[in-house]
Amino acid sequence: MFKKIILALAVLACASFATWDYYPIPQNKNGGAEAGLYYDKDHRWSQAGLKMGARFTMIKGLEIALTSWGYQFWNEEDCSGCVNGGDGLRDLTIGGRFEIAPMITAFLDFNLPVGDDEYDGAGTNPPSNGEFSIYAGAQFSAPTKMDGLLFGTEAGFLWGFEHDNHERGLDIHVGAEVGYTIPKVGLTPYIGMLLKFRLSESVWYDGNDTEHGYADRRSRQYNLWMGIAYDITPMITVKGQFIFRNEKYKGVWTDGNPHHLGGDANGLYMAAVFNF
Repeated sequence: MFKKIILALAVLACASFATWDYYPIPQNKNGGAEAGLYYDKDHRWSQAGLKMGARFTMIKGLEIALTSWGYQFWNEEDCSGCVNGGDGLRDLTIGGRFEIAPMITAFLDFNLPVGDDEYDGAGTNPPSNGEFSIYAGAQFSAPTKMDGLLFGTEAGFLWGFEHDNHERGLDIHVGAEVGYTIPKVGLTPYIGMLLKFRLSESVWYDGNDTEHGYADRRSRQYNLWMGIAYDITPMITVKGQFIFRNEKYKGVWTDGNPHHLGGDANGLYMAAVFNF
């Protein structure tokens, strides 16, 4: 059972797909950069690393972003016979957002498998699983009557391409976040959620190119995060958040399936954001 949990969580580490945020593209900034440390744990498994990203407003209503890149310090299980490892470069996501209406933004992200996919030994998981994937959808954010109140939603489809004789089923992601900036203080508490749901079955191909299914359609994962951001200056923000996730996997439990939805874990993320 622990091996199944470890495998599921490893996928989350190497395929963490997300747009920059759920809010409208900033109109008064040229862009920003973020660097943060993450730590996740579930039972005897844990991972930690550095995650970085940057975004640029090319023209009004058009944003280009680089996200999810960085370095994984470890991803391993603490068990008898297990080794230390799972370190290396993370995959890079290149994406864009375009404001198609005052409250609606379309997005398109490409996950590039540039990270380290070398297996270090028993109980470890590399930062990358070698999958190229596309995440596309739209965001909706309506203005509120309360000054400082932030609200945004997102819905998108994640499509993974075949790699190493495996192909991920089509996933849909639906998320929302709300925050409130306390006037004259620069402190913003926020809370968000994300649901991942598998619409079609993941498959693998044997040596005769025969397709086999994992029966994982209708699997789902629930994500919840809550945190606080503080504006030290108009150009520098620090933030920290707790993350909770739970997976309801419907398919065949096997170590051969690299496409679980992320497993169960509790985590902590702390970052600094530089606006320019």
